[in-house]
Amino acid sequence: MGYAQILKDSIGRPSGYRECDGEVCWMPQRQSYDREFRQIKLDTGTMTVLDHDFIKDAARVYRRGRLLGGVDPGDFRVLNGVYVGGSGGIWTPYGDAKIAHPASFQVLDDGSAAPGEVFPQSYGRDEEFVYFFSGSTDTGKAARLRACKDPAAFVLLSRNYGKDGQRVYYQEWVVKGADPETFQVTAPHDGKDKKRLYHASLAVETPKE
Repeated sequence: MGYAQILKDSIGRPSGYRECDGEVCWMPQRQSYDREFRQIKLDTGTMTVLDHDFIKDAARVYRRGRLLGGVDPGDFRVLNGVYVGGSGGIWTPYGDAKIAHPASFQVLDDGSAAPGEVFPQSYGRDEEFVYFFSGSTDTGKAARLRACKDPAAFVLLSRNYGKDGQRVYYQEWVVKGADPETFQVTAPHDGKDKKRLYHASLAVETPKE
């Protein structure tokens, strides 16, 4: 019997999968003390390691060693630092993102964590909704910006702020009263328009003339 090697993704990061003599299993190193072990059915000749949790071959996609039923591996890929998936569904690091229309889903940023911050976050959109996800939550689901009625008009202003023709948004919340035409981001969690200063999604004061 050969030596079990940790499989790595396309940029050399170790995944939770290991291969030995043509057999692949899920056994993440960080959870080895729990003896979490799942042997999976996978064709190593067409195998692609996507990231720590996801692996696929020409016929199957697995997340954390569990087969994702009915998911086409053909367009299943890493979208950015938060979202992974394709027309069969979109996932965040914690689970199913619950995207309404995965076939039209697109990410709007790189999904990274800001310098000095722990959790990655990302905006995305499909034909019906704009979505926001932060790793600081405990759910896989991405929040829907339900006030945004025209996802195609949504543009990012920074990693925390975005706007459409009607409203300004801070992460998943509407910045109440903010004017999208004159709103400017002044700091990671602050902004201003022609009438007010804002911290996160709240107005804090009227700018001095």
